[in-house]
Amino acid sequence: MQAERARPWLGTITTIRASGDSEGAVVAAIDQAYAAIAHVHHRMSFQSAASDLAAIARLRPGEEAVIDHATAACLGRALAFAEASGGAFDPVLPENGASWRDLRLQGVRIAVRRTLRLDLSGIAKGYAVDRACERLAAADLVAAMVNAGGDLRTFGPEETVTLTPSGPAAPVAVLLQDGALASSDVIGSLAEYGVVQHRDGRAAPSSAAAPFPTPAFVSVAAPCCTDADALTKIVLAMGDDAAALLRAHDAVAYVHQPDRGWRTIGCEM
Repeated sequence: MQAERARPWLGTITTIRASGDSEGAVVAAIDQAYAAIAHVHHRMSFQSAASDLAAIARLRPGEEAVIDHATAACLGRALAFAEASGGAFDPVLPENGASWRDLRLQGVRIAVRRTLRLDLSGIAKGYAVDRACERLAAADLVAAMVNAGGDLRTFGPEETVTLTPSGPAAPVAVLLQDGALASSDVIGSLAEYGVVQHRDGRAAPSSAAAPFPTPAFVSVAAPCCTDADALTKIVLAMGDDAAALLRAHDAVAYVHQPDRGWRTIGCEM
């Protein structure tokens, strides 16, 4: 039996498709998966005054706070990517000289060296997709896909995912099995928001990110969506210099630039 649901979470429409032996088990598992997504949404919201990010923003230098286990896990991955990328990926907004180096995370306790604001939008959506997929897998379903606006993870039979950049480009089909995919579209972000939705943490706070000479579309396939989500931003910031980091995470980036067409960076697929 297969069921599919769509709900507004994570700033987009998040769909879950799942297959199992009984309708009741599938529907219950989907509800549990959405509960996991809702938890991430509420704890890691940039806008909500009740979120962990808001609590961190209220800290003064030297103060610490206890945050949710999920927030701590997601932030831990973000800080690991910040270190591995030399700051190209940075969850701390570049205000008043603040950076990821001003955070100290120990378990669920976090302290700051200066007042700062966190923005986990570059990784939290992927983290939420992973947590939802784990709930579905724990229910012993046959197959499932969680898709949060193009950040997706699947298990079960092989799936075909079509990459469709906003700019003039021929679509590309990617085969995905028991894995994840996340995408960042510079042209699409410019058209919808008027700005790019990523930044290079190594750049001066007043400068705009210039990841490629021309606007790019990047999709990263990786074992988990947390990594895929973060790695798309790293590829946009570092270009071909991200190859070693992609290989270290068993990931491949599908990159399209209007003047160069499609190419891959990272692991061989």
